[in-house]
Amino acid sequence: MLRKSSTTATPQIDKLSDYTVGLPALTLVFLVTIFIALRIWHVTAYSLWGGEAFTMIGSRQNWSGMFSYIIADIVHPPLIYILLKLWIGLGGESVLWLKLLPDLFGIAMVVPFFLLCGELNLKSSETYLALLLIGVNGYLIHYTQELRMYSMLAFWSLCSFWLFVRYFKSTGTGVRELLALTLVNLLAIYSHYYGWLVVGTELLFLLIWRRNVAAFSLSLVFLVMCFSPWAYFVIRAARSIGGLERNLGWIPRPDINDLLSFYATLIGPIGSRYVKLLGLILFNAPLLPWIWRTIRGGLKPENEDAVSLSWLSILAFLPVIMIYLISQKYDQALWIDRYFIFVAAPYLILVSIAIHRWPHKSMRNVWILLIALWSVAAGVIDLRTNRIAWSGPQLGSRLDWNSMAHQISEAESGQQGPIKIYTVPVFSKGQLTGDWAISTSLDYYFDSIHDERFEMVYVNDVQGVVDSAEDGHFWIAYFDIIDWRPPYVVKMLTENGYSVGEAITYKQLNNQVILIPVWHRSASGLPRRN
Repeated sequence: MLRKSSTTATPQIDKLSDYTVGLPALTLVFLVTIFIALRIWHVTAYSLWGGEAFTMIGSRQNWSGMFSYIIADIVHPPLIYILLKLWIGLGGESVLWLKLLPDLFGIAMVVPFFLLCGELNLKSSETYLALLLIGVNGYLIHYTQELRMYSMLAFWSLCSFWLFVRYFKSTGTGVRELLALTLVNLLAIYSHYYGWLVVGTELLFLLIWRRNVAAFSLSLVFLVMCFSPWAYFVIRAARSIGGLERNLGWIPRPDINDLLSFYATLIGPIGSRYVKLLGLILFNAPLLPWIWRTIRGGLKPENEDAVSLSWLSILAFLPVIMIYLISQKYDQALWIDRYFIFVAAPYLILVSIAIHRWPHKSMRNVWILLIALWSVAAGVIDLRTNRIAWSGPQLGSRLDWNSMAHQISEAESGQQGPIKIYTVPVFSKGQLTGDWAISTSLDYYFDSIHDERFEMVYVNDVQGVVDSAEDGHFWIAYFDIIDWRPPYVVKMLTENGYSVGEAITYKQLNNQVILIPVWHRSASGLPRRN
């Protein structure tokens, strides 16, 4: 029988203490220590970039300017900007202080994780394996250390999942549980628009089990009312620029490989696509016998396995599949792997439970060992490669943009502004991308060193530079990554009457940015061309 939730907080404290029973307390301490340490390790090793810089540029403005900035962007709600502005006011703008904000949310996930596992009545061994899988997961670690809203979305979502199970299992009216759940869901939807997927899956689950639908619907109405003012301003801004194409048009339409790659990301993929496929089979095969036995046992609210399996399965798969299908149907794709960060913990908890429900003990123990070894090995690889080895380069996420901006500024110490920097995108997965990361990152650090001479200019290719550039002096900047090379950059410029200076190159892992100073031949004081 399902254990009923009390309306008081005391039993929840008892549930946390349950995890020191069965396995030595040292195991729990070790796993939590690993969880925290991996999220702190190297958190200040790299400067802010791209999306982080964009967030900082917004949070640096006054309150009115900040909200105008966020609304014009359309893409994200304001909560991270509000918290970051207050955070900067408390501790300044050092990299350590800034990175601590998302890192604290990522670390705090361990609390609702234990509470959710307690509500689902998991055994200690099931909880410990899930904690290991989540703790060493490179995808979660990466976005815990990024100054964006993703770790915050993951935290509020996990809190929501725990509170929702309490609400689902509560006796009586469950008013207290629903009020707490509503507040957390409000924070989730103001963290990221995909927080609405969290609310939607909860409503669907109640509809499936035909429980507490009316009361939850009132909560949903309240959330819509609270979000409506923000939605009004954002929709008005979107209409003024002709829709979402300008802000989201860079997102490629996903295919089945992207769908599989996302779940390969969650398990920590290793090696070639065939090895990754083997990993997906290893992690997901135990779900099948568990599903079969649960269906045979009866899909009733009193069936503990039925509730756990259905709830975690909906969370782990439905949002991803739904957005995948929507992205196939409509012109504007909405598929970005980091937007689904709230799926990671439920999926890995689901995997841990399924493995422990495997009927044959000897095979079960071998399977658990293989899963643990795979995850640890993938985690070690991730620490060395920062996701580049298995999911493609995060363009610019691990480059020293601060030093780059200083070097360009010093190279132009005697030059008056404006000095244009033309950013050329790379062609990846059928899309032109990367120029935004260069422009935003450099723009933020030029502002940080109070150098207002530089103007970032977007062009689609080198020919765009030739067509747009005026006589005089400018720079051209582009990513040079392992699977793509901008053709004939220097040759095209020189053939069109430009003199090219010595390039500045910054490289980290597979990321490489090339910055080239350029002069038109009619300009005076030309340097010797390379």
